[in-house]
Amino acid sequence: MQAAPLIETKITKAERTRARLIEVATRLFQEHGSDEVTVRAIAAAAKIEAGSIYYHFASRDEIMRAVLESGVDGARQAVMRAIEEAGADSSPLLRLRAGLGAHFKYTLREHFSSRLRSIRRLPKRLREQHMAQEREYAAIFAGLLREAERKGLLRPGFDLSVVRMLAMGALTWAAEWFDPEGEMSADDVADELMRVLGGGIARGAGDQASGDQKRL
Repeated sequence: MQAAPLIETKITKAERTRARLIEVATRLFQEHGSDEVTVRAIAAAAKIEAGSIYYHFASRDEIMRAVLESGVDGARQAVMRAIEEAGADSSPLLRLRAGLGAHFKYTLREHFSSRLRSIRRLPKRLREQHMAQEREYAAIFAGLLREAERKGLLRPGFDLSVVRMLAMGALTWAAEWFDPEGEMSADDVADELMRVLGGGIARGAGDQASGDQKRL
């Protein structure tokens, strides 16, 4: 029996141009801030006519939404890779550490915290679309916390949605103060956060909880 032929997915010229515009807009937003970048500037950097952008995006806000969407999708892929590398049979707390570390490294590499400031400036419709994507991303971490709770690895009585938001928020905005040339690496920061979580929500306390985390 012959194997079914592979189906090649061809990327159209329009898709390549759209991807290029998102890439250019992302770089410009990082370098100059989203408020300072115009459609004309994006077109000039992408080497196309300004009017041609509107074939791909209805407005500047649509470009911003696409940049944010691309950022969350990139973060999701990085986090999922890290979780898979940790191993499906590993402790959910170990996978949580892997995911949080990947999240932090992505925000550092892509200047993602600076993009998030632009969310509140989007029109309500576009903001809601983006927030739906954010919730799907956050569900990865929420699922790991729930699994840890089911396995009796967490102290009872904590609101896991708040724990998840505090953990993700702390790492997202740590990019504002983290010094890549400093004494602590990105992994050190993620480890420090897990030690904080381990001393607060994992069974056991103090040095014992910290020791347990190292053995996960």
